[in-house]
Amino acid sequence: MHGNGIADGVSRRQFLIGSALGAGALALPRWARTQPKPKYLRRNLAKPGFPLRVLASYEKAIKAMLALPPTDPRNWYRNAFIHTLDCPHGNWWFVVWHRGYIGWFERICRDLSGDAEFALPYWDWTAEPRVPASFYDGLLNPAHPDYIASYERFYDLFEGPMNDFWSGMSAGQIAEQKYRHYTSMADVWAQVKGNPMFFDPANARALTKAHPDFDQQTQDAVSMSKLEESLAPIDFVDFGSDQALQHSQMVGFATLEQFPHNQVHNDTGGFMGDFLSPVDPVFFAHHANIDRIWDVWTRKQQAQGGPTLPTGADLTAWSKEPFLFYIDEKGQPVARNTAGDYATIGDFDYGYEAGSGEEVVKAARVRSSNTEVAARIEPSVLTPDQDATASVKLPPALRAAALRDGRAAPVYVRVYLRPDDTKAMRYKVLLNAPEGRTDYGPGSPYYAGTLEFFGRHRGHGEAVAFTVPISANLRGLAEADALDAQEPLRVQVVAEPREDAGAAAPLKARLEKLSIGQF
Repeated sequence: MHGNGIADGVSRRQFLIGSALGAGALALPRWARTQPKPKYLRRNLAKPGFPLRVLASYEKAIKAMLALPPTDPRNWYRNAFIHTLDCPHGNWWFVVWHRGYIGWFERICRDLSGDAEFALPYWDWTAEPRVPASFYDGLLNPAHPDYIASYERFYDLFEGPMNDFWSGMSAGQIAEQKYRHYTSMADVWAQVKGNPMFFDPANARALTKAHPDFDQQTQDAVSMSKLEESLAPIDFVDFGSDQALQHSQMVGFATLEQFPHNQVHNDTGGFMGDFLSPVDPVFFAHHANIDRIWDVWTRKQQAQGGPTLPTGADLTAWSKEPFLFYIDEKGQPVARNTAGDYATIGDFDYGYEAGSGEEVVKAARVRSSNTEVAARIEPSVLTPDQDATASVKLPPALRAAALRDGRAAPVYVRVYLRPDDTKAMRYKVLLNAPEGRTDYGPGSPYYAGTLEFFGRHRGHGEAVAFTVPISANLRGLAEADALDAQEPLRVQVVAEPREDAGAAAPLKARLEKLSIGQF
């Protein structure tokens, strides 16, 4: 396990599966057996008969937040700054921090809309792989004229209030900013200004009402197969992203965060493509779905007697992590300011209308092997003109697990990338592709997926791990007679420039390590 947040070559999947399952009963909270019906219901935007009053209340709350002065912490843009200043990505606090963030936001909406029953809708992008049509109407569209239309106007309005906020930060809040390489509010403004799409109504999103559909790579990332693979892990870290020292450290992405989360953000584009993403109202519908999937995974674990959270000393360290920027419906700092306060839905008291992935709750689970094997890499430098290739002998146990059937624990590739710029490129992963061919995409057994960072990270210089499930690929390769048991598996990583990276972005990365194993 990456107990120190550093990729050290020791498999965190050489976990004691027997003891983890044995500890499941201890990790199962008592509330889960007797939990009453929740007071609030988060509904599925993709379902026929979705109540339009929910969106009307959401718009009313947005209008009220936009009208609040920049000195009010509940102001629409001030609320988005919480995400910029504190959101975790690429670590095991990813799901729990966002649960707290959108939970308090939901309460603010309930208060400002006057709708005592309001609950956020969720965007089931597996069922609806496009921006919901309703989010191009009225204030649900960040191109609406009530939003600020230029960076210059935004800076004029918010420079003073945000400088005052920075000056009033606690020592703990300042410490969190240093982890993010923000030494002053000027560094935060540089982060915000670095996205050329911000505050341009024509580019508030890359997807438009005329062309709302995800690209092929993102449709693959939100597909039912990727969702099932996201829900397959029986260990919290394998589900919720890699263990780290603190929540501003980016260490590694689990399947859920890497594929649907990152790619929905990036393909939607505009505000959604960087850390001020909560300026786009669809952010909250997106993250409500991420939280729903965590709820599905938790109930699956409970049904199967597995742990629902980190265990032992890891649970203590995870639970104590400070979250110091949340505000309540009156704009006041909240008293519940650690990760452990949001380990369950608790007194947010919401539940979810059923959506994609629900069927895995009672699905049978097959125990995984403890095998993880490192690959040989040559070359390791990645540019748009140079791919990196790794070769690894596929252990018989992993081959057998992948080829058995869809119930086996997924086989995965772990890809460790060190980019010069996290926004500059995305990385296509191919398996046993014919020599000289890199044009394969979704639908081909050679194509395992596309890896993308979310947002541009200041001062990041460490390798970051991506988890890519490949069981379905191995079955497809075997059917195509392209998986020789006597030959190493060849894994190719292909760098592709991103259109929204900016002309000056350095187009180089390094493939530091690659391994193959099983959840």
